[in-house]
Amino acid sequence: GRPVSFNILKWCGSGAAEPPKNDPHQGAAQVSVEPRGVIEKFIEFNEKRGRALTERYVLHVFNVFSPTQLKRRLGHKQPKVCRYCGKDEISTTFREESHAIPIFLGNKTIIDELECDQCNHHFGDHLENSFAAYTHPHRPFQRIRGRNGIPKYKAPDLEVSAVDQSNLVICIGDKGGVDALEVEGKNQLRFQVVRQPYYPTAIHKMLIKMALAMMPGDDHRQFDYLKPWLLSKNHKPGLSGSVPVIEWGISGGVNPNKITCIVAKVREAFQESTYRFQFIFQYGNFQYQFVIPLPDECGHRKDFVYAPVFLPDEHFRVFGPSDYQEKHFNSPDRVRGEKLSILLQYSDKSSGGPGQENTAD
Repeated sequence: GRPVSFNILKWCGSGAAEPPKNDPHQGAAQVSVEPRGVIEKFIEFNEKRGRALTERYVLHVFNVFSPTQLKRRLGHKQPKVCRYCGKDEISTTFREESHAIPIFLGNKTIIDELECDQCNHHFGDHLENSFAAYTHPHRPFQRIRGRNGIPKYKAPDLEVSAVDQSNLVICIGDKGGVDALEVEGKNQLRFQVVRQPYYPTAIHKMLIKMALAMMPGDDHRQFDYLKPWLLSKNHKPGLSGSVPVIEWGISGGVNPNKITCIVAKVREAFQESTYRFQFIFQYGNFQYQFVIPLPDECGHRKDFVYAPVFLPDEHFRVFGPSDYQEKHFNSPDRVRGEKLSILLQYSDKSSGGPGQENTAD
């Protein structure tokens, strides 16, 4: 097919087979009002969620803004004892650089010095592969730069690659070419893509593993009961009855290099009524929130405090409100052929002849 280069303005959203559920604290999608009213309503409830979270939790925040910024080394100068398997330097090695957040999401900054080489290899082989597959259809479109640059999306009749973090090159061999992707009158493109096969429980494990890496002090030791599950090679669920993972899809232009991780540790006054640890993780156009339950919280219902979407109000005024889905990553069965719809808005496009390199206008 003929390659076409697009200058991307914003990510408009991603839809799965089931429509996303709206935040019950928001109510905006059920109200028939002018768009501006919907946006302001979303901002109002987003601010309420922020106040509720900081009222009940102390937030430990980690930010990555650029792959070239100074590295933050977790566990630096502490005795080398792996936080996952418990082995020390006599029993194992710590020669490799272990990324607390996978490098395929753009993290070259947050390094865990208390993850041994053996555990690093295990997580790479048994957890990261599924998380990479789950996020892969989105990363080329969001221009997320991994270890070897921005990945490509390839399908029999579609290839999407990035010139840089502002421009995409799209090559489509299906009937109608790129014009078949156009949303009439909107300078938008709608893509039907397929996720690579993944294990849902591996994603849940991966998220919890990241949370344990970033816990302040020795708090990760309170979750020793989870570590054998994280280190097991099978994909059996390990947290029955756990609160679902909240997956926000964020519309609009974002910094593709930015990653935000927040460990939320409950304040003493709310320990009895509220889950004591939550983790919030934002990259690209997605934000995840989930509970890491302590042993005495497993199977018990406690107050779940929704986090806000951690972006300034002006972002929502420009790009509109966000939606979330509740995800239950508790199936041991490999998921294959999961279809997604991705919507992008562009400012301009330029066509090139077959075999020519294209750059954006």
